Amino acid sequence: MSAAHQACGSSAESADLAAAQSLHQRLMASGHERPERERCPICFLLIEFAVNEHSKINVCCMKRVCNGCAQRGIYDSCPFCRTNVPANDAPMLAMIRKRVDKGDADAIHHLGDKYHHGGLGLAKDVPRAIGLWTEAAELGSVEAHYQLGCVYYNGIGVDEDQPRGHSPLAAGSNERERA
Repeated sequence: MSAAHQACGSSAESADLAAAQSLHQRLMASGHERPERERCPICFLLIEFAVNEHSKINVCCMKRVCNGCAQRGIYDSCPFCRTNVPANDAPMLAMIRKRVDKGDADAIHHLGDKYHHGGLGLAKDVPRAIGLWTEAAELGSVEAHYQLGCVYYNGIGVDEDQPRGHSPLAAGSNERERA
């Protein structure tokens, strides 16, 4: 194969790559507006869907950071606030509880999730999770509204109460549309 054919093939591949990247960017930017909380606070890019797979929440500042920026943490520190990242569950839980005591809606919702699923060494306690989600919802957490709606509507850990479950779901979806 001549050098001209190789150069032509190489430029065609780079054009295909550029077109694919352009399509990806248009798809990520089209459709409904995404809430601000789905942007990485460091690089300001939208976090790809399946947000939990493409980002992580840092318990020190309760900021959701994309995986690319999370890998930039210097010496096991948070890439956003530079706090040392705890190595095990006890210090993580202490950091979350400290933010809960200060009335942080994101931290209260996160602690509710941990009680609901039994994470960070906590015993699974659905009534405690519902109480925390209710408190977070009162402080304006859209995710807490959604969790409450799902729990009541589907009867997960509580008696099924679809009318009661519909109200938080509607409130959560209305907030998501405005965000």
